[in-house]
Amino acid sequence: MTETTNGFYWRSQTAFVVVSAGATLSLNDFLTFPTLAGQNGGGAFLIFYLAFLFLLGLPLMMSELMLGRISRTDPTHCFESLARQYRGSVYWKSVGFISVVAALLIVSTFSVIAGWSIAYFVKSAFGIYNEISVESAAIAFDEFIVDSERMTLWHTLFVILLVSIVSQPAKLGLQKLSMLLVPAMLLLLMISLVVTIFSAGFIQSVEYFLYIDVLSIDSETVLLALQRAFYTLTLGIGVMMAFGRYLPVGMSIGYSAGLVITVDFLFAVLIGLAVNALIFSSGVVVGAENQFAFRILPVVFGQLEYGRVFGSIFFLLLVIAALTTSVALMESPVGYLQRQFNYSRLKSTLIVVLLVWLLGIGTVLSYSIWQDDGFTIALFFGDEAVRLVNNAGFHDVLVFLSSHLIQPFVALFLCLFVAWVIPRELSFKELDLPGRHWFEVWNYLVRYITPVLLLVVFLKAIGIF
Repeated sequence: MTETTNGFYWRSQTAFVVVSAGATLSLNDFLTFPTLAGQNGGGAFLIFYLAFLFLLGLPLMMSELMLGRISRTDPTHCFESLARQYRGSVYWKSVGFISVVAALLIVSTFSVIAGWSIAYFVKSAFGIYNEISVESAAIAFDEFIVDSERMTLWHTLFVILLVSIVSQPAKLGLQKLSMLLVPAMLLLLMISLVVTIFSAGFIQSVEYFLYIDVLSIDSETVLLALQRAFYTLTLGIGVMMAFGRYLPVGMSIGYSAGLVITVDFLFAVLIGLAVNALIFSSGVVVGAENQFAFRILPVVFGQLEYGRVFGSIFFLLLVIAALTTSVALMESPVGYLQRQFNYSRLKSTLIVVLLVWLLGIGTVLSYSIWQDDGFTIALFFGDEAVRLVNNAGFHDVLVFLSSHLIQPFVALFLCLFVAWVIPRELSFKELDLPGRHWFEVWNYLVRYITPVLLLVVFLKAIGIF
């Protein structure tokens, strides 16, 4: 295939792993995962989660990276050119295009919550939430999200950050940002964890998050672990394909993907231990919903001796996680516009960011003047109707379409494309695994096991399971 990387490749395997880890560390690692794991068996959930990271995540990530490196182009053109070369249907290119759309929609949902995080970082730094009550914190958040002007201001500020970074070449923007912010995130997490070790809630956090609660294990635990393993790796939305185009020949795809998954898992464990220790130290009950971070955690930090510092660090980590993930997600749609219309990177970035901003405004309004207006999406089977989305707000519809519907759908077809369209010998040569037997394991997983798991994720996401 034609080299279209403009001479840029990841400068080292470490750089690639750091950039990819930044892409996989999303807001949900901080907002929902600590409580989600604890409420569903603790260590038992983590065991299932880790198993699915390697059964589902590893072969799929390897597949995306391989397609990116073979084609050296954006996801849409990747499917189109490879399908044409290996006598596949011309409609395969639609899979790539849909993944680009999903990435765009996900960034628009992230940008609003990232705006919340910036606002709460500033407020925490100024000590606004010191010794605040649960009722006052909840009222403050409710007043914040219905104020569309303030919400728009913080959302716009995050979008401006995106423009300043994504408009730069990948070497100066994506790679440099990740090499700076991901180690900074790790340092802040380690400091927080060291401090929480001496807190009153650390032992309780270990028991809640790491101990294996066999009695809590059921089918729902397994399904939640499977879902979480899929969504945490930003698969099915073109990110790893975009990253794969910059992988130099000779860099091991399997080993690199394994490192990314390992780093992501270790980050999740560190975050879970630190966040739960802070929560238990305060005695406040927190649920597994992303708004709890803004309704309840200010109360948690407000009760701690150095609550202003911890609150600032936590919300800064949220901003960093949103930024590294969003920048990575933008690489795919920006690359598509550059190739399809021969636009400059700056122009492509401005167009994509404008769409992100406009969709984000829809989310902002869904919490205020559109609050009472809902959307319903249903499938009709004769006289029977299955409601996929029932009277949901604009933000919830975007989340459903991008994450619940498109993302697993694209991942499933990507898996089938790699397994049944790309020649086995090409995959064997490109992956360059240490021994034919490891290739056969990957090939079996990507042909038979991973598609079934993705189908389960998809059915779970649309409410069938």
